Amino acid sequence: MASLLGSAVLPFLSRPGLAQSDDRPPVFETARHQFIIVRPSKILPPVSLTDINGKPATLAPTPGKILLVNIWATWCEACRVDLPLLERLQNVAGGRVNVAAVSIDKTDRQQVKRYLQKAAIRALPIYLDPEGRLANKSTDNPGRLPIYGMPLTYLVTPSGRIAGYMAGVADWLAKDGQELLAYYASA
Repeated sequence: MASLLGSAVLPFLSRPGLAQSDDRPPVFETARHQFIIVRPSKILPPVSLTDINGKPATLAPTPGKILLVNIWATWCEACRVDLPLLERLQNVAGGRVNVAAVSIDKTDRQQVKRYLQKAAIRALPIYLDPEGRLANKSTDNPGRLPIYGMPLTYLVTPSGRIAGYMAGVADWLAKDGQELLAYYASA
């Protein structure tokens, strides 16, 4: 297991990305879903949310780093599998990839905290979005990131563009996940 943590297994940590405006990224897929490209891509502006402790927080891309924005909720059974995978990615690749887990629960944050405690999530940056400022499925008042399922992870390039999304549970440390991250590493 320790070999998975080495940079030889994480190509996006050691080489520049390959993304060009006229080419296609590598395929990243699971048994049920695949990474969907968003065209035309848009810049993700900073969004005011709160953190898990109820303090104001701004979610925004960091220049030079990929941002994975995971949309989840406590009622989502698949999220119990997805969040630990994202926390592991954040721990392994935090130098080049930021992960932000955004709960869309409308309940109090104590319920979200209990869920995270049960799932043993301790180091993943958690944001709360009960008002749907960042993500929602309303057509009347859409958020910046539409919800197509749960969990849902958006990939934002180092330049702040929303490149695409992956619905469902995904292991971004799998070979094809790493290849996709490497592709977008300098986009």
